[in-house]
Amino acid sequence: MNTLPEVTAYIARSPEDQQELLQRLRAMIRERLPQLTEAFASGMPVYTAGAQPGATWRCGFASRKKGVMFYAMDEALLDGFAEELGTLRSGKSCVEMKVTKKRTLVDVLGLVDRILGAIAAKGAAGPTTKS
Repeated sequence: MNTLPEVTAYIARSPEDQQELLQRLRAMIRERLPQLTEAFASGMPVYTAGAQPGATWRCGFASRKKGVMFYAMDEALLDGFAEELGTLRSGKSCVEMKVTKKRTLVDVLGLVDRILGAIAAKGAAGPTTKS
């Protein structure tokens, strides 16, 4: 998988307390979904099936005021994790990477890893969001 300088710069200019988690998400995505292309679109790192403009988004991540967000661009896939996600799911495709009284960061990262595994199992041609 390519390493995009824009993504490296995005992580570097994110709040210091979010940088390590953003780097971990990037590494997890790159390890679990090596067939995808790293891109920078809509102000955030995204991972696409194909490198051409308009390529299919499969997942991504972002630094936001309320914390780090992981995006799985397959609403039906995330629906399969609804019970586990609970209040971590925000909107159709967003997972808030937050620690709660019931969840450690290890728990949240493990859940994201399982979601990445489900994306990989569906293959690069699964349901999509276009850039």
